[in-house]
Amino acid sequence: MRTKLIGMIFAMLVLMGAVSARSEKGYAHPELLVETAWLAEHGRDPGVRIVDTRSAEAYAQGHIQGAIHFDLAKLRTKDEASAYLPLPDEFAAMMGALGIGTETQVVIYDDRGGVMGVRLWYVLDYYGHRQASLLNGGWNEWTKEARPVTTETPTPAKTEFKVKPNPQVLCSLDQVKSQINKPGAVILDARSPEEYTGARAQSHKGGHIPGAVNIEWRNNLAEDGRFKSAEELRRLYEQAGITPDKEIVTYCQSGGRAAHTLFALRLIGFDKSRNYYGSWSEWGNREDAPVEKPETQDSKPKPQD
Repeated sequence: MRTKLIGMIFAMLVLMGAVSARSEKGYAHPELLVETAWLAEHGRDPGVRIVDTRSAEAYAQGHIQGAIHFDLAKLRTKDEASAYLPLPDEFAAMMGALGIGTETQVVIYDDRGGVMGVRLWYVLDYYGHRQASLLNGGWNEWTKEARPVTTETPTPAKTEFKVKPNPQVLCSLDQVKSQINKPGAVILDARSPEEYTGARAQSHKGGHIPGAVNIEWRNNLAEDGRFKSAEELRRLYEQAGITPDKEIVTYCQSGGRAAHTLFALRLIGFDKSRNYYGSWSEWGNREDAPVEKPETQDSKPKPQD
């Protein structure tokens, strides 16, 4: 018990230091982002676990010291009954095998602006683990700064991970339907404009959820691949009528890009937001799900990627 308490206190002190170092960027929840300098100093601290969500091949060629690899394919199932999420016991076992316990500070990175790693952040968040952050700029920023990498693979000791599902961050198909044209609610499409209009369809039907606003997830990032400042993000969303007082539902094709936008909204304090994890891969294949797109748009689906 004493060891656990010391670990908890240590993790809190480390996190407080990270928050202080980043507070000048104006984020409402700066603890969600970790900078490369912070990780270089604290990545090997007790209670911190670094997770690499790039491909297994990329990880094998080199990764941040102490990082463990995780296959994101495990986080998207075909089970509609579980909202396409891994079951609680399954997810607990996955995290425990990675050495991630209930009090572990998790730092996640990828090489695509966070759009891959953020899926793990979201599922951790859904299962009640709030001590998870993205590495701002990810692998690209780390290597651009010529920080050390390794090919050594750590073997973390298994631990216990307790799940506490938080359904308030998840939205089902029926719940999305109830948000259509609802006053004070916004449905936010994080896909590309081509997917939004139906010019590019990756499901049986192309188009978008009626009334949805399209802001592609890439707009959350600056040119260097790091997240925009709080001021820039607020301006991006508020100009589209998306404000913190509204109920916001994000979606994309399979929940990952929507999680990225959810993360950006959470950064700036738009806390009344949820992810429709079924997204267009469910909606676009359901006959009972209404679709909106320009009347002049060719209705035939384009080949999938």
